[in-house]
Amino acid sequence: MKIVIDGSYIAFRTYHKSPPLTNSAGVPTSVIHGVMQSIITLINKYGRENIAVVFDAKGKNRRHEIHPEYKATRDATPEDLGLQFGIMDELIPLLGVAYYKVDGYEGDDIMATIAAHTKDDVGMLTKDKDIYQIVDDRVKIYDSQKGEFFGRDMVIEKFGVPPEKVRELLALAGDTADNIPGVAGVGVKTAAKLLNEHGSLDGIYENIESVKGKLKDKLIDNKDSAYLSYDLVGLDILESIPDVEIVKDDKKLSEKLTELELKTIQSKLFADSDSEDVQPDVKAVEAGDVSDVHTAVFLDGKIYVTDGEKYCEYDGHNLKSAQFFYDIKGIYRLIGERYEEAYDVFLMSWLNDPDSGGITKSKAENIEQFIGNIVVHAQEEKDKLKANGLLEVYLGMELPVAYCLGKMENNGIGFDKDVMAKVADKLQDEVAEISEKIKTFVGYDINLNSPKQLQVFLFEELGVEGLKKTKTGFSTDEESLRAMIPMNPLYAHVLEDILVYRELAKLLSTYALPLKDYVLADGRIHSSFRQTGTATGRLSSVNPNMQNIPMKGKWGVKLREAFIPREGYSFVSFDYSQIELRILAHLTGDEHLKEAYRNNEDIHTKTASGIFGVAPEKVDSGMRRLAKAVNFGILYGLSPFGLSRDTGVSQKEAKKFIEKYFATYPKVKGFIEKIAKETKEKGYAETLAGRKRFIREIRSKNRTVAMRGERIATNVPMQGSAADIIKLAMVECQAVLDDKEYDALVVLQVHDELVFEVLDKDIDEFSDRVRSIMEGVMELDVPLVVNGAAGKNLGELK
Repeated sequence: MKIVIDGSYIAFRTYHKSPPLTNSAGVPTSVIHGVMQSIITLINKYGRENIAVVFDAKGKNRRHEIHPEYKATRDATPEDLGLQFGIMDELIPLLGVAYYKVDGYEGDDIMATIAAHTKDDVGMLTKDKDIYQIVDDRVKIYDSQKGEFFGRDMVIEKFGVPPEKVRELLALAGDTADNIPGVAGVGVKTAAKLLNEHGSLDGIYENIESVKGKLKDKLIDNKDSAYLSYDLVGLDILESIPDVEIVKDDKKLSEKLTELELKTIQSKLFADSDSEDVQPDVKAVEAGDVSDVHTAVFLDGKIYVTDGEKYCEYDGHNLKSAQFFYDIKGIYRLIGERYEEAYDVFLMSWLNDPDSGGITKSKAENIEQFIGNIVVHAQEEKDKLKANGLLEVYLGMELPVAYCLGKMENNGIGFDKDVMAKVADKLQDEVAEISEKIKTFVGYDINLNSPKQLQVFLFEELGVEGLKKTKTGFSTDEESLRAMIPMNPLYAHVLEDILVYRELAKLLSTYALPLKDYVLADGRIHSSFRQTGTATGRLSSVNPNMQNIPMKGKWGVKLREAFIPREGYSFVSFDYSQIELRILAHLTGDEHLKEAYRNNEDIHTKTASGIFGVAPEKVDSGMRRLAKAVNFGILYGLSPFGLSRDTGVSQKEAKKFIEKYFATYPKVKGFIEKIAKETKEKGYAETLAGRKRFIREIRSKNRTVAMRGERIATNVPMQGSAADIIKLAMVECQAVLDDKEYDALVVLQVHDELVFEVLDKDIDEFSDRVRSIMEGVMELDVPLVVNGAAGKNLGELK
């Protein structure tokens, strides 16, 4: 198979997914590394002679001549990426692969040309939609999620039309990325439907009178635009594949890689390299054949050890000499040993690029490839960690937290199946009752879980006024139904009943019925807490999600009553009070915010007083509710539209409320602007503990994208620092538990809350100790306050 690599796609994907990495001379190298690694992997799999790498050429082409606005909305290539493109022009040809960058043509034109003039099967590594129009039984596109090449069936599944209709589909739907206009208001699904009905773009316009309603008007008004777009998305296939000189020069390539300090790439290419990195291929052997453990890997419940060339399942091997680990938490859970300077490739890669979730095994990788991949990237991730200034964060916080989570997962939490069975029975009765009530009103047996059937009943049969239009009609999601109630007083009762049905059905199917299946032989549920599951640093929980068990309302309490401690023990919880707003007060230095927390004032009442211009004692519940939405919304880059959506006030009013908020707390706005400016300059935002989130969006010339980056940047110091504080508290609390001062276990972490299982006689003393730790774990300009509660089940804690 001939493999054609869309180098521009790989480069941009790497640029937006990897943290900025430079060598000692300050030359950016992260994209070069990512692209070279992809090419080398494919060389090893398909052979050097079967690889072609294609990049977009600079400058304009015939598409710009017929449509000057073509790609005009795209951001200019960032300077650090442009520099790496220039280096790759020199570097990639030295690999001995065919390298194409043809003036006057785009990469997809050259890719299509190669496919057209190649007799063998062709595999395309690209995300360019235009290329889908040349897919057939011989030309296939790589699906990264499935790890395979797919042909016509994938195109039909993706677009709703076969490859030969993709050009016409794109002509109708347009492409915002390339500024191809298409027909305004026509998306991919509508375009596919039209083409399937009328056969072609010409067929649609020949039968335009058969098209109904506004769609007909859109097609007529945008006919010229559709045919212009058809010309733009067409691929220019050259008469022959351009001639390129293929010169494999190992000496020059090695020198260049040494200059760039790309040690990992060098080690993959040259077996006799001085680099300490190992080759990616590892082979399975017997346990006794691996004596010197280089890396220990936890995967799918098993531990594997490797010396860099051979691997086997763990069989009592000494891991103290291991240089690297993968998922130290899983290893700790199985063998109970702590390694104080364990360099976990999983954790390090996440810290280096929080939005990636860390290096994980892809579906396409087998165990040998994955272990080899970890070995190859281990030193690189450690070097990145140091270069990014994150080594102290890793060793002082994230590694100890991994051990805390391993302990907490092994502890688990008690669960009473009988209690939950009774809750499930009651829920089933109520679900049946409300379902029957709705169906009686409808007059026939409607599937209440079907959005389509609900749309027909509500909007066509009843004539209910809809709120949010989607491609399939008015939305029936929870937000829309709730907002439609005051708009449709005559049918408010049925909308409310549907919402009740949905809530009860979800409680039944998500919690009451399945939770019992997670109980192990010890009578406890052992959830998995994911340290790398979010870019913010907050922990997440799976199998089951213990952080999402409902807390409020009748059913929330009943569900939580099934979670129980051992006999003679109680649950004791400790919850930080408004920790993110306290961090905001600390970071901004705003005297009004600090004063509120130092005087233990109600911050939402104080904010309402400032926004509405009334004395605190005159603030009513509605004012306080809106002020609360503003207080927390500011942490997430609140806009007038967002406040309007969340509270029901007009956007004009929302804008005034936000302005009054900034007038009440004048230093907050300056702080937000400062964070945006600093993040744009540095490329990352930082938490109080020094953890970083790299935010490329903030440098975008597209204002919408840049504003999203600014919102993320604003949130990092608050939510990220809150996540760090609870992590540091966990580490200190676990140290107390490890010293066996109290008969207690940590069983849950729910964002700003820790839950322990404590011997009844130790509760008072233990509570004082934990509260002292949590309130003193980080010194702020305002006090950290922790609320506590105790009970014989989780339902009694709230």
